[in-house]
Amino acid sequence: MTPTPQTDLVAELTKIFPEFQSEWDWAKESFLGSESPHAVFLSFLPFVSRLSPLPRQLKALAAVLNGAVAAGGDAENAVATCFFEGLGRGPLLRALRPLLTAETKKRLHP
Repeated sequence: MTPTPQTDLVAELTKIFPEFQSEWDWAKESFLGSESPHAVFLSFLPFVSRLSPLPRQLKALAAVLNGAVAAGGDAENAVATCFFEGLGRGPLLRALRPLLTAETKKRLHP
């Protein structure tokens, strides 16, 4: 199987949060097999929101989010609409905000 940006995204998130793989395996059925960045972030947000990520995990997650925004296109849109829109203003955003680039912060919802 040739890696796609979406499978790379799942792999990146699973490196940071190993438990996400089983969550993704279950969740992707809900998306009818779609592995779009939107589907990945829609399933990732509720998963990560239940956790208290370690500082190294937050730093790595911020790098993924910053990279997706820098890549543009579907990856950027998925971060803005499927991750940041649902994130709200809770503790996860407060922990991530200082680690985000200026460009990524522009995608945050007020």
